[in-house]
Amino acid sequence: MKKHKFSLGDRLLMTIQAFTEAGTFFKGFGHHFLRLKTNLLGVIPHAGILPQAVLLFDAFLAFLSFFIAIYIQIGNEFLDYSPSYILKNMVVFVFTSLSVFIWMQTHRALWRYFSLEDSIPLILSVILSTLLYFPLMILLAQQESLPRSIPFMNALVYIIMLCIPRFIYRTMYDNQTLQKKRLLEEQNVPVILAGSGDATELFIREVMHSAALSYQPVAILSPDVKEKGRRIHTIPILNLTQNWESFILELRDLPKRPIQIIVTETDLPIEFLKIVSTISQRCSLPMMQMIPQFSVVARQNIEFAENTSTTIAENRI
Repeated sequence: MKKHKFSLGDRLLMTIQAFTEAGTFFKGFGHHFLRLKTNLLGVIPHAGILPQAVLLFDAFLAFLSFFIAIYIQIGNEFLDYSPSYILKNMVVFVFTSLSVFIWMQTHRALWRYFSLEDSIPLILSVILSTLLYFPLMILLAQQESLPRSIPFMNALVYIIMLCIPRFIYRTMYDNQTLQKKRLLEEQNVPVILAGSGDATELFIREVMHSAALSYQPVAILSPDVKEKGRRIHTIPILNLTQNWESFILELRDLPKRPIQIIVTETDLPIEFLKIVSTISQRCSLPMMQMIPQFSVVARQNIEFAENTSTTIAENRI
């Protein structure tokens, strides 16, 4: 039986057809995945996952990561070890990790706000668990012994397995918030931010991840000349010069025409504020000042408020 020889053109057509079919498959798979994600987010309560469930999940990951670390380190040779010895080491590491996690309270962190700062206690917990398990592994070694590098490989695998589900949950939660934000995009007020410090970055981040704030930053005015033309979270920094015609052209190039100017910093130079005030007057943009998020109330004011409320209550009686 002769084999049919395909020409180069036939092979290219077959390749394109295969990629088209694969794309259709993955597109349908992505659609079903989005539906599943929406259903899961509807089932998960807003308060987050219970700490006890997180602790059990981390314990399961400890059990699984130890098995993966053994397989990565020695491959199929793990079959030469007795199942009771492998299981004994897994159980010891799981209980060691649980003790450390309960002591450091890592399971009480909310997953929807998980960040790099929250991953540091997890990494320290895994390192401490590994250091506590290492002498126990040596004590368990009698007729059989595992390679000394397995605990350190396990620590690396365990850290990855702990952080990935938390970042995935955080991403899913942020995407849900962004979808709500996009639905209200027409009601958002386009604004220009004056300042390029930490307060400006926090304001942009809060606006991007909060559906309650009806603002949409479209540009940033910075007092630092070196920052002109750069971006903060995709928001461009305009070229603030005395050439008003070029500045107005830059305003016209923005996706939306700004309606207000919000001063986000409290320690801006006076010369810069004068220029911003001139822009506000010439471009008919109301100028607003963002107040600090927190304020300290004196003890005397608290006592005065308590005495006032007590007097009002007595007069009502």
